[in-house]
Amino acid sequence: MKIKLIIDKVGYNSKPQGSDGGTITKRMTIDTVKEYLIEEIKESILQGKTIRPSYCGGREDSWKSQQLFMIDIDDNMTITEAIEKCYKLNIIPNFIYTSFSHTEEHHKFRLVFVIDKEISDYNIAKKIHLYLMEMMGESDEKCKNINRFYYAGKTIPFDSGNILDSDNLIEKSKDIVINDIRAKRKVKDNKDSLNLSSLLSSNGVLGVLDNNDISNIPILYSTPKLPSIEPEIYTIKAITNRDINILKSVYGKNEKKIFETNQEFIDYIRTEIDLGEFLGFHYPRSIRCIFHDDNNNSAGIFQNEDGAWIYHCFGCNVSYNIVGVIERLACFKSRPKTYKFIKEIFNLEIMETEWQKEQKEILLENLKILNNGEFEDNSPQANKNIKGIKHYLEKLILIALDNIHNENLTDEEGQVVFFASANYLAKQMGISPNSINKIYQKLVVLTYHKLLNKLDDKELPERFLKRAMAININSGKNNHINFFSIPSYTVNNFPDIEQRGKQWKDNHYTMKGVSREMFYRAEGLDMANELYPQYKQVTENIEGTYQVIDRTTTKKSDIRTNNIVKAIHELIEEHGYATERGIVLRLKDKYRYITTEIQIKKSLKEICDSYDLKRIRTNKETKEFFKMDSNGYPFIICKGEIVDEK
Repeated sequence: MKIKLIIDKVGYNSKPQGSDGGTITKRMTIDTVKEYLIEEIKESILQGKTIRPSYCGGREDSWKSQQLFMIDIDDNMTITEAIEKCYKLNIIPNFIYTSFSHTEEHHKFRLVFVIDKEISDYNIAKKIHLYLMEMMGESDEKCKNINRFYYAGKTIPFDSGNILDSDNLIEKSKDIVINDIRAKRKVKDNKDSLNLSSLLSSNGVLGVLDNNDISNIPILYSTPKLPSIEPEIYTIKAITNRDINILKSVYGKNEKKIFETNQEFIDYIRTEIDLGEFLGFHYPRSIRCIFHDDNNNSAGIFQNEDGAWIYHCFGCNVSYNIVGVIERLACFKSRPKTYKFIKEIFNLEIMETEWQKEQKEILLENLKILNNGEFEDNSPQANKNIKGIKHYLEKLILIALDNIHNENLTDEEGQVVFFASANYLAKQMGISPNSINKIYQKLVVLTYHKLLNKLDDKELPERFLKRAMAININSGKNNHINFFSIPSYTVNNFPDIEQRGKQWKDNHYTMKGVSREMFYRAEGLDMANELYPQYKQVTENIEGTYQVIDRTTTKKSDIRTNNIVKAIHELIEEHGYATERGIVLRLKDKYRYITTEIQIKKSLKEICDSYDLKRIRTNKETKEFFKMDSNGYPFIICKGEIVDEK
C-alpha cells in the first residue's frame, strides 16, 4: 500500500526550534507530495524528517486528500495506556512513535492511523481526524487543522501494521459537526438537560454538548476495566515448569495432525502457531521481555517475511521462533526433546516409514564418508576441487534429511528427491539471497562432480510438480522450485566422481568462470544440459514463427570470444605466447576487465582445442625459450606444436 503525503527532505536530530518551523513550511509545499510505503514513512520519521500526513499545502483550504492521520499525545497518558484504550475502542494505530521530547517520566508520542482508502472529501476527513482526537482525549485547538505537519521522533515502540476500515470510521464519526474550525459532538435529544448519565454513548464516551451555555463541559471518559497487556502468566509458567498437562488442556484439543517430513512439521510450528497468542499476550507487538527484568516494553512478537512468528527483544538482543522460546524457558538441553514437547502440546506427529528410515541412514552415511577420510582416499582430485565448498554439500544433505517424503518421491535410481527454492537454499546455506548466482555456481560444481543431481522439472512425474507447487503456494511464496537428489557415495561411484575431478583440472575450470556457456564450449551440449537442465531449450523467433530450439551461446558472447581469439593470436605473433592478463589489457578499450576475465574462463578450452593451442605452466626452460622477464612461473597460452617440441 502506498500513501500520498508530504515528507520534508531535511532530517533533524532534535525538535526544530525558532525559525526552523517556517523554513520547513516553505520546503513542504503541496507540489512536493509523493506516494510512500508505510515502511518508508516510518524510516523517514526515524531519520528526523517532518511529516504532513495529508495531500495539502500550508493552508487548510488547499487540502486535497488524506489516508493517514496523526494524533498527538502530550503527557496525558502513557504509551501502554494509549494502546489499551485503542484496543478497547477498536481503533488500533498502525504504529506509534515517540517525539523528540519524550522521556520515561513524561510520555510524549504520536499515534499514526492508516485507513484502507484515500479520503478526498474534506468534511469526511475532518470528521475522522476530530473523532480520533476526541476518542484519545486530545483537545488542543492547534491540533485540529488537517493541514498541520508533525515533527519526527526517536523510536517506534508499537508497530501493529493495522489498517483501519474507512467505512467503519466514517460511520463512527458521522455525528461530528463541523462549524467553522470548531467541532462539537452533536446531541440530538434534550439539549437543555444537564443529566450527564443520559449523554453517555454506547462506548462509554461523554460528548460535548451543542449548547453555548454548557460548551465548556470537558470531554469525559467512563472508566471501565480495560484488558491487561500482561501475558496470561500461567502459560509461561507451565512452559517453564514443563507442565505438559496444563498446556495440553488448552492447546492439544484439536484432532491429531500428521506430517510426512520433519521439514513440514518445522514449517507448521514456525508459521501456523501464533507465538503471541500461545504465550498469552493480548498486544504482542509491544511487550515486556520474558527473559530479562524489563520495564520499558523492549520486546515484541511479529511475523517475518517468511511468515514465521518471531520473538525479538531489543533490550537483551535475543530473537527466537517458537522452538527457541520453548527451549529457553523450559531449559531443554537437546532439540529432539524440544520437538517432542511441542508435539505433545499441540497433538502433532511425524510419520516415518521403514523406507524413510533407510534413506536417512544412506544420507547420514554420506556425511560420514565426506568427513572420515574415505572420500579423500578414493577421489583425491575431486576432494581437492570441492574442498572449499564441501560444507555446502553437507548442508544440502541435511536439507535432504528433513525432506524425505515417501517412496513415490524418488528419481529413476531410487534416490530421495527433495525440492527447494533458491531463497530457501540461500538461507540454509548461509548465503545472502542477493547472491543467488553464487548458490547456483556451487550447486553446479557439486553436480559436475556427481555428488549432487539436478533434475529437469519438465521430465519429472506430475505428482512431484503438484506437490512442490502446493507447498510453494501454502508457504505464501511464488519462487521457482529446484529439484535435486543425492546419490549414495560408495566404492561403485568413486571412480566416476574422481574422473570428473580430473576433467575439472584438465579443463582448467575455475569457480569464477562457472556458467552453462563454459561447459557448453568445453564439453558440448550434453554436459551443459546435465548441469543446467532448466536451460536446455529456448524459444526464438525464426522467420516469423516462435520455435523451441536447443540453447547454444549468445551473439554477444560469440563476439567477445572472437575478440579474445584475435588478441591471443596478436600476442603470440608479438611475443610467442599470450597470458590472460595480456589478453585483458589488450581488450581494455572494448570491455571491462571482469567481463573479459569471465569470458576467458568460459571459452578458453574451446579456443585451445579449435586452434591447436595449449595452456601451460611455465618453468625455467620455457621462460628462457620465450625470453620472459617476469617473476614466478605464470600460465601462458602458446602454439601446441611448440609444447610438443619442448
